[in-house]
Amino acid sequence: MNYFKVFFYVWKNSFSRASYYKDVLKAPISFSLKYFIFFNFLLSFIVALFLSFKILIPMNDFIKRFPKIINKVYPEGLEVRIRNGVVSTNTPEPYFISVDRLDRGFEELEEEVKGIKSDEIKNILVIDTNATLDDLKRYQTYVLLTKNYLTYYKDDGRIESVSLNEIKNFTVNQNVVRRQLNKFIPWLNLVPVFLLPFLFVGSLMFFIVGQLLYLLIIALVLFIGAKISSFPLSFFKAYQIDLHLATIIMPFFLLLSALKIQLQFPFLKLILFTVIGLYILNSLKNTSPNALNAKKPSKRS
Repeated sequence: MNYFKVFFYVWKNSFSRASYYKDVLKAPISFSLKYFIFFNFLLSFIVALFLSFKILIPMNDFIKRFPKIINKVYPEGLEVRIRNGVVSTNTPEPYFISVDRLDRGFEELEEEVKGIKSDEIKNILVIDTNATLDDLKRYQTYVLLTKNYLTYYKDDGRIESVSLNEIKNFTVNQNVVRRQLNKFIPWLNLVPVFLLPFLFVGSLMFFIVGQLLYLLIIALVLFIGAKISSFPLSFFKAYQIDLHLATIIMPFFLLLSALKIQLQFPFLKLILFTVIGLYILNSLKNTSPNALNAKKPSKRS
């Protein structure tokens, strides 16, 4: 409990009192590093919780609706067989699976693919064993299955065709889809269990490693600024100041990002770190600059 009291005391004073940095500069850098790591530990937990709720709510809804969506998209009476690379079906051709079959859960498939106008696409899949590769555009479909090829639009709008010669024996119908889906759903239900730990560890590594490296550049700028203003500050002490400032400035930018507020200003973080850091140094300089370099008095024998 005392550790939390110390942490909140340091955090409060790091952004509320410039004079507190006199104590920071007297403390070993390990003190500031522990404070920085613990702060990012708490921040990562909050971010992981926020992202988990943001992802899990629509994901759980999607998991519940996924079987119905698949059954709706894949027609009940359709069976496609591939024998030695040759496609055959049990329905009259051409057979169309239109975009209208899609539920809202698959709305992204209805959106524009790069290089293709959305009004050019009316179908998800068309099966026509008598068609050619050029019929993809004529049928206004994402995917065209012909006698020997599967042709589709790539993400960049280009058309790619895959030969089916390597497929010797393959059959798909709604029962096959349901069986495969029943194997897949239990694994999909495990996603929420692992999501929070994954997001937490990922956030923690990103915040700590990313910021520690980024602060090397910021500390260098503050170190140069201190030299210009004739303030006695080593590079490591500049880095130590920025460790504390990072626990104020970085959450501010995270909050802006969560609120979807975009600040289009070059090197804004660098400028904020430098301006606030120089303000702190100037405040310390105007109070008792010699106190920063003063050695502890030796004990008299």
